[in-house]
Amino acid sequence: MRKIVNINTTSTKEEQLKDLITSIQQVKDSLVNILDEYEEDGEVDKADTLTEALDALEDVYDVVNDVLLDD
Repeated sequence: MRKIVNINTTSTKEEQLKDLITSIQQVKDSLVNILDEYEEDGEVDKADTLTEALDALEDVYDVVNDVLLDD
């Protein structure tokens, strides 16, 4: 598996946050695709669990974005 975010090479906090926002969005997009497959297969319990994970990622995205906008 490849590394999602390499924040060590980014120079400023703002750039690190922008990279993080981009990576979170990519993870959210991937999770939505997987969630759709579970829903199509009728695996409701797994779909519900992944929906909770997606909600948590959306919360993280919003918080990081708020910090970025405050800078």
